[in-house]
Amino acid sequence: MIAETFKVFKDEAVGRIFLPDGFSYEKTLSINISPLHGRAVAVKKGDFDWISVKGGGWNYGGPQVYLSQKDEELIFGLYSSISAKREVAVSRAIERVSDAFPKVLYYKRFSDYTLPERYRQLAGVKFKNGTAVDPCLLYTQVKCPCRVADLMYFVDKKKRIVIEQCSRYWGISVKSYLQKFIQTLALNVAILHKHAFINDTLDYGNVTLLAEIIDYEWVTAPGIKLFDGTYGLEISKERKEKELLYGAEICLQLAAFLQQEYNLFDIYKEFIASYATVNPEFVNQNNAIQKMLRGEEFII
Repeated sequence: MIAETFKVFKDEAVGRIFLPDGFSYEKTLSINISPLHGRAVAVKKGDFDWISVKGGGWNYGGPQVYLSQKDEELIFGLYSSISAKREVAVSRAIERVSDAFPKVLYYKRFSDYTLPERYRQLAGVKFKNGTAVDPCLLYTQVKCPCRVADLMYFVDKKKRIVIEQCSRYWGISVKSYLQKFIQTLALNVAILHKHAFINDTLDYGNVTLLAEIIDYEWVTAPGIKLFDGTYGLEISKERKEKELLYGAEICLQLAAFLQQEYNLFDIYKEFIASYATVNPEFVNQNNAIQKMLRGEEFII
């Protein structure tokens, strides 16, 4: 992790424009987490109070922007305002049912500012289908700036430091960290399911080391349209079952990063036990989950 004054864009003029609201440029340090999330930076407000800034990949070794030749509306290096608007809407919906989740604060559109000459063309970039990207930066408040996937880039010493910090937040020993992570992520998934949210893209790149679920643009949420103009498919029991497996897999990946011996079956049982404290009916009445718990669907 590299800490520096908020010159995330290698240009002080741009850094000042896109600094999170309420911060002093001279006093604020930003942190680039990893190559995987080099397009995002984190700004520290307190020990467990950070702002994650998403959408700066255009400057990661750049400015560089790559349009997908396969997908009509996909671009690498920029984050579109349409996606940001949906993240904000989903975040507000989640806030109405729980205060345990990261909060999307706001976004800043490039076109609302006069950028230095070398960056001005970015405001007019279009997708392959001709639709304007309307790029922006998205600002989200999180307790931990590091995602599970970021651990692959950390040496053992750095891993120990960040896990010790997370354990301190939970008031537990480092030895108990993985179990607490499993339980917390399961609870977060259960809360979303209970209120008709479903995340078909849950993976180790959008869960922090404090088990916070982030990146809401593809989360199916009640009453909020998806990018195709529909409200998505029915939230079936199969979609929920699949997300439970995704969650357990993230925990297995975390165990591997921490070099702890754990198998998916044990993690799944722990995950479901915690999930069931919020959604017991779904677990008790679901034959597929019961088969999994009996080990019938696992190769152990």
